[in-house]
Amino acid sequence: MLKTEDSVVPALSHPASVKVYEILIVWMVVTVAWHEACTYVGSEITNFIYLQWVGIVITMIFVTKNLIQRENLTFPKMMGNKISCTVFIELAIVIMATVLSGIACWALLVFFSAQINVEWAYRHWNLASASAFEEVKWLRSWLVLEVMTIVVIGPIIEEIIFRGFILRRFRQKYQLSYAILASSLLFGALHIDQSFLSSFFHGIIYAILAARFASLYAPIFVHGAYNAITFLMARGYGIFLVAEKSRIDSIGYWLPELALLPFCMIALVWYWKMFFRSNEAALPALVQRG
Repeated sequence: MLKTEDSVVPALSHPASVKVYEILIVWMVVTVAWHEACTYVGSEITNFIYLQWVGIVITMIFVTKNLIQRENLTFPKMMGNKISCTVFIELAIVIMATVLSGIACWALLVFFSAQINVEWAYRHWNLASASAFEEVKWLRSWLVLEVMTIVVIGPIIEEIIFRGFILRRFRQKYQLSYAILASSLLFGALHIDQSFLSSFFHGIIYAILAARFASLYAPIFVHGAYNAITFLMARGYGIFLVAEKSRIDSIGYWLPELALLPFCMIALVWYWKMFFRSNEAALPALVQRG
């Protein structure tokens, strides 16, 4: 199935030098610093938030490089096993499940927040009417920058941090199931302004992929594909962007999307159980220190 030397990678007998709180503090400091800097300097620039994302990603690349050196790792060893073509059918099914669960979780959160305050929900989720969406002019240069950030660079950095350092650190202290849940909770918490629920579920999927294939290539591929598909759906068809303000507090308006949720949860539970029953389960290859 995979290009691998060992079917099971042994756990470390000594703790990692990089702590979870270090990763989280650095991530939050870098995010806040770039947000404040771009707000102060570039708030008049169209879509300046894309510049903020690029700044965060570039900074985290340098930080990650230093963290990898502290772990006495190289990038190839940290990334783990390469993926063979035989697993792409499974990955394609996983991608479809992440997209459907993302839509369902988003609709659920919009509906719940609209029950509390419709105006706030409409602003928070950046919703627009269909007519307003048709009038939006998407700048090609900014779209290219956004695609590069959220589809390519962003997933690489996030998977290295959350399924790399954080998942590995938790795995050294707890059972793999607890490590997956804990790292996914943190992943969801740091995406709470977008969608905690879907980020938490997706974090579980990405962690299972990292452990199942002893590799970060699998979660990076699925994460990037999910971001690419949802980007095309949002910019091309208005999904995640278009909604009628007068109807977002009605469950009937969101019923088609919400109907996906139970099926996605059943699929997630099945994948979880299948993973832990499989003899092919392994820790990410990055647990090997040079």
